[in-house]
Parts: sequence; structure tokens; C-alpha cells
Amino acid sequence: MKLSAIFSVSVGLVALVSAADYTKKSYDNCVKCGSIACIVSKMTLEEKITQKMMPDLRFWKVGDCNATQAPVTTLFPELQDIHAQYKFGGVILFAENVPLANQTTRLTRQLQDANRKGNKIPLLISVDQEGGIVTRLGRGTMFPGNMAMAATGNSDYTYQVAQDIAEEVGAVGFNVNFGPVADVNLNPNNPVIGVRSFSSNVDVVIEHANKYYQGIKSKNVISCAKHFPGHGDTDVDSHFGLPLVDKPLDVINKVELAPFRSLVSNGIDMIMTAHIQYPAIDNSTIPSLVDGSPIVVPSSLSRKIITDLLKKQMNFGGVVITDAMNMDALLKYVGFEESLSLAFRAGTDIACMPTIVRCYQERAFYDNLIARIKKDVKDGLITMEEIDESVTRILKLKKKYGLLKYDDSDINEKVSISESLVNNPVNKALEKKVAEDAITLLRNDPTYGIPFKPAPTEKVLFLTTDNTQNAAVDRYIREIGVNAIISTANYNSAVYNSTWEPLIDNADYIVLHSLVTKNTPAIDGGDVFVEDKSPNTWAFTFPQNVLKRALDKKKKMAVVSLRNPYDAANFETAPAVLCAYGFKGILNDVYGQPNIPAAISTIFGKSSPKGKLSVDIFSIFNNQTVLYPFGFGITY
Repeated sequence: MKLSAIFSVSVGLVALVSAADYTKKSYDNCVKCGSIACIVSKMTLEEKITQKMMPDLRFWKVGDCNATQAPVTTLFPELQDIHAQYKFGGVILFAENVPLANQTTRLTRQLQDANRKGNKIPLLISVDQEGGIVTRLGRGTMFPGNMAMAATGNSDYTYQVAQDIAEEVGAVGFNVNFGPVADVNLNPNNPVIGVRSFSSNVDVVIEHANKYYQGIKSKNVISCAKHFPGHGDTDVDSHFGLPLVDKPLDVINKVELAPFRSLVSNGIDMIMTAHIQYPAIDNSTIPSLVDGSPIVVPSSLSRKIITDLLKKQMNFGGVVITDAMNMDALLKYVGFEESLSLAFRAGTDIACMPTIVRCYQERAFYDNLIARIKKDVKDGLITMEEIDESVTRILKLKKKYGLLKYDDSDINEKVSISESLVNNPVNKALEKKVAEDAITLLRNDPTYGIPFKPAPTEKVLFLTTDNTQNAAVDRYIREIGVNAIISTANYNSAVYNSTWEPLIDNADYIVLHSLVTKNTPAIDGGDVFVEDKSPNTWAFTFPQNVLKRALDKKKKMAVVSLRNPYDAANFETAPAVLCAYGFKGILNDVYGQPNIPAAISTIFGKSSPKGKLSVDIFSIFNNQTVLYPFGFGITY
């Protein structure tokens, strides 16, 4: 008993001495020794609050709020002042900010340099470089996207692609990449996920999401899984509305939560929450900003979902970050200040884009948010213990990735390295290989299908959905040496009429790009739009009329589904139907995605279709009938 008492007193004395040591140390010494507890003890409440904020700087109005806004590609003095003053924990950059590798490398250094004038802790600098349709680096290797990678059936590709993505974003100064997408895409009408998801199959999503995470981490970049608890079974985009997932809890556990549970067990460092209602998990309500009526609390603001489910039940000890808080799902129904308050009370560590500031005078918006959280602490809605624990998680993550110390390496050397790594030939070769292996052939008529073998005097017509695709077609046709008479026409927003028929009639071969993102015939009368003359329905009506005319004239024809593969169901009578999983053409004088070139390569026999569907494609007339099942894909 005496020994126990002596031991207890000794431990208590050690604790007191340790605590006393913090008071003797300077903030600089705390940072230098890397003691998280010491650093937190030196931070003011305001510094802790702003450490939990990650604003954007997409655009800026220099000098006056009435000035014309421009993309931020270099850090204006006003922004330097703001970042020195507010000591944010991080920032997020978008495509407008990062057009070039050398410029981006200098911008991220400028951000860290401005931050260090007032903040001893470096920034998390984040980006959405998923690959595929969500890419930011203007000159980076784009890669074909998640569903394309799953279509190859080779998760090693996913690991290699993620490694290369991390290598490139890390080279230009990013330390956080918002990926993998861990959503299981179950809803063909999903307007925001679709090909960003690996699959509608839980096991496939788990396999590829983990490989993606491991690839990102291998290059010392923080990987963030999204969009918890799952955005794959919605038909509303949270950028423009408030989605609802109304399904039983046992189903949610088996499907939506399974990929996140696997990633947590494998050590994922960061998880992004979605602005989605999940009443089976939390049916509590908050008043709507629109009319005061009760609405089910979104996941990103729910303590039951973030603290009770994710942290306690799923045992996640990493950093929780919100999806962008400027989305209508929160902005319209909750508002900036209330959203931030509820998010922090729910257990969120970092608020991504907690408000929008576009000029120097609007920095007061940050003051309003800080004042609101200070008031919440004073009123007991958030405890100091919770604030300290949250900041501790953020700082532990920074320490784990070597981000408690500023990078003082020569900026010109970093620029040189980034220019050699971004979009390098090895990465481009992998990009091409994966994109070609992903091309999925669903239909092919032996007479009127592919591969096309045009003679030099024969005419090939490409009907595209925008002019960037025309540019991609023109360039890639030359690159692969197709010797024929090539013409392109963009039918975006066009009304089909007789003026288009000579183009079709004079062509020997037709390649039709399709960009239908939703199948709506079941809602709109059970048929495909053909007769509607409104340009608002061009994506549905125009391709159907082209197909009908081409069949009547017995043309050799291939239809390429460019985004979500579900629109392949619209073309049951087409001679050949391929899924490419990406629609971007030439952007900034480079291929926005490799998917269109890969489809062209397949159509002209330069590569063989190897892809298999990672989703079921349902009939547009009966959504219970599977037209092309998971795992389907043919060759020629």
C-alpha cells in the first residue's frame, strides 16, 4: 500500500512537472521539440478555432469588393495579410488556382510564407485530384478516373495511379489529396458521383479505395476518404440541394458504411463528411433557414453520425473534415455561422470553406465565424476539452506527415523538380494504358460495328458534345495515323432537323458521343425523347435521331458513352456501343482526360477492348431489368 501511494504521488509530481515545463517553454520551443500538448497549451482560443478552418481562395477582387474578380494564381498582398492575420490550419485550391506546375509550386510556397508571418504551424494545402472528371492540376496527368480503373479489373492500376497523383500534387506543394471516393454508386440517376465511384459493388469499392489510399500515402501525402456516410445512392447533388438517403440501418451498414469501415481499419488519416440526410442513423431535426420548418439534420452536422457512429462505433481516431460548406445543402437550409457551430458541436475537426471571402473587406466574415464559436464555448455548447482534442488530432496528423516544420528548401529547385515530375512521360504512359484497358464494349455488330478500317477516300464523321472533344478527336486521329477524311461537329444544345441529314448521309462511318447523365424516360412517359424540339433536351433527342437516320442509311456506327455508363441503355439498336468513362477533350492545350483518345484507339483497331462493367446497367423502360450486368464486356 505504501509503495502504491508513493508511486501515485510520484506520477502526480511528474504530471505537475510536465505541466509546469509547458509554462516555462516558449511557443517556438514547443514547436521545435514537436510536443503537441505543449503547442496546444500555447495557443489562444482564436488560434485553435482558425486551426480548424480551411478556406479557399479561388477568386479575388483586388482593392475593392466592386472590382472584377480574377483567379488567384499568385498571392496578392491583401491575401498575404489575411493569411498572416488569421492563422488558418489549411487552405483548399481549385483548378483556377493551379494552371501550371511552376506557378502552383510558387503559389503554395507563397501561402506557407504568408502563413508563417503569424503562424508557427504550417498549413495543410489540399486539392481534389481524384483523377478522371475531378482533376485540378491544369498540366497534371489526368488519368481516366475511378470507374474506369475498376473496369480494368486490376486494382494494382489504382495503386500505381494514386502513387503518381500523390507524386505530382506533392511536388507542387500539396500535402492533402481529397480521395479516395468511397461511395458505392447504386443510383444510376446520381448527378454528382457516377464515374467518380469505383463501382456499385461493395467489395470492388473496398478493394480499389484501399489501394488508392495506400498509393497516396506511399508518397507522404495525406489521403482523405469521402463522402461519409456515403453519397452513392442519391439523386440530388448536395452542391444544389439537400440529398436524402432513406433506407434501413442494416442496409446502410452492409453497403454505404462498409468501405469506410475497411479504410478506418487500415489506418486512413482523414474522412470527409457529406451534407446528406440519413434519418435511419439520425432523425433529429433542425429548423430550416428557408421557412423555419424542421428538417432532418445533415450528416456533416450530426453528432450521432460523426461522434457516436464514426468515432466511437467505427473507432476512427483521425481527422474529420466537412465537404465544402458553401454548398446549397448547408448554405440554403442552415447558413454559414449555424453550420459551423453545428459541425464543431458534432465533432468535426476541420470546416472546409466555412464561408466565402472574395475581397479584403469581407474578411469580417471570418471574424463573425470566430465570434460565433467563441460564444458557443462561453455558453457551454462546445467545451474547451473538445476544442483541444480536435486541435490535437489536427496537429498529430501534421506531425505524422512532417508538417510541423516549414519547408526552407530552395524554391527554384522545387520548381525544377515539380516541372520534371508533373505530367512526366512515365505517368502519361500509365495514363494511356489504363484508359485503353478500361474501354468496355457492350454491343458490336459484325457488319456495321468496329473496328473501323476506312480507306483514304472514305469519310468519318464524329458527332461530339462540345468543341473540346472536337479538338481531342482532331489531334488524336493525327497521332494514331488514321488516313481518311475526318470531320467533326458539335451538337451541344442543337435541335435535330433536316440540315443535319446530309452530314450523316455523306459519311461512311459515324462516331456518336453520348453525354446523357440521367435516364428519365420512366419519369417522363416511358420512352426515349425523340420528337421534342427543345434544345434543353439535346442530350437525349439528338443522339436518338442520329441513330435512327444512320440505321436507315445502313451506316457503320459506334456510340461512345462518355460519362456514366448507364446511358448505354439508350442505344440498344446501335451497331456498336462503348463505355469510355470520361468526357473531357482538349483543355489548356492538353488532353483533359485520356478517355476519348482511348475510345478512338479502340474504334479504329489500335487497341482492343478489355474492360468489364463495374455496375449494372438497367433498361430505361424497366429499372428492374438489367440490360448489361456487372462484369459484362465483350471484345472483337
